[in-house]
Amino acid sequence: MAKLPILRSTALTLILGFTFACATGGGSGRKKKEEYTREGNTVTVIGEAPIYNGDKTNAKQRAIKDAKINAVRKVVGEEISNKSQASDGESLGSSLLSKTDAFVKTYDIVDEAEGKIDTQPILKLTVRCTIEDSKLSTAVDSLLADVGNPRVVVLIPSNIAGQSIAPLAGNNIAEAEVIKGLKKSGNKIVDPSSASKTVKPSTVNADAVASADTGSAIIQQAAASGAEVLIIATVETKDQDPTSELYGKKLDRPLYSTAATGSYKVILLWGDGKIVDSGLADGRGADITQKVSREKAISNWAESVSKKVSKQLKEEWFNLTENNTIILKFTGLNADEATKFKDDLTEFTAAKDVNVRTSDVNGSEWEVTYPGKDALFMDELVYKKDRGFGFLATKTLNVKSASRGVVTLEFVQNK
Repeated sequence: MAKLPILRSTALTLILGFTFACATGGGSGRKKKEEYTREGNTVTVIGEAPIYNGDKTNAKQRAIKDAKINAVRKVVGEEISNKSQASDGESLGSSLLSKTDAFVKTYDIVDEAEGKIDTQPILKLTVRCTIEDSKLSTAVDSLLADVGNPRVVVLIPSNIAGQSIAPLAGNNIAEAEVIKGLKKSGNKIVDPSSASKTVKPSTVNADAVASADTGSAIIQQAAASGAEVLIIATVETKDQDPTSELYGKKLDRPLYSTAATGSYKVILLWGDGKIVDSGLADGRGADITQKVSREKAISNWAESVSKKVSKQLKEEWFNLTENNTIILKFTGLNADEATKFKDDLTEFTAAKDVNVRTSDVNGSEWEVTYPGKDALFMDELVYKKDRGFGFLATKTLNVKSASRGVVTLEFVQNK
């Protein structure tokens, strides 16, 4: 996530839900509901494209492509909603739309018509597409396995019998056990050896865990490892008095027991970041040797943490993905222009809500609720920035960057 993705081609950016009807800019501010019918694996949809310089042949090919994308987007959305907790399957499945041609077996043009949006001639096709159900279903399963399990980095400074053990160390049993539990639940883990290239173990201690927030060095270092979620915790063991009798019967040798206690946090690593879960966990262990009793207590504590964290991520991750908070920073719009741009974002893009933090021609910062990561939002702006927005008459939009949940724009005066 720390790396800026390469801008994809126009064909790929079409996956971002292109709909030329948005360019009408009607006063309602509501997105157009596309025509769509389905019978089995046959889907009938609308595809549109502008006719530039009278070239209807080129427009027809682009309208067919648009129809295929619309068909696959709808079917993917239904598949995802049926197989997961996601309520916005279409947005969540947008990454699959680059494979449109692989999912559409055949197509037929049912109807063809021409019209205009303002003064721009538009070609509108009604297209019946036959979908490769098995291929699409397999792709959706793979997507859900990927999207539903974010990349996690685990940092746990430990104190075992008074001995401090740094995170990412080879002898960190607590960390290894939590990672094992998370992997068992299907979570993707950033390998400790990779994480150690960006995280400085010496900066991660019990006090740092307690104060971990968005601006802390730990968060910055964890994000640089490529993780999307940080699990940060601290645990310590306390040996209990040995037991020589059990149920009134004297034991052949003493039974040693240990208690392990510690807190944990689950923190998102993009935008402003957010603590999505925190809590306490404890574990118990007993054995005929003190060393093994400690290991069992740590293992029991780690099992409790990994179960709680996995459950929380499973329950919330789709919602977090669908309603991601992206920080939008830009310059070059006055108050009136910024107000219009705010309305345009919710009308012409998949943005669900915009909260204005600061707004000034020299620097504005907004929170945008968006069903996807910063890279998708950036790509959608790149594709749609010259289609329908109110600033087009006087300003040009340059999309500068997208990194760790922050998208940066620049508006410049038209010459």
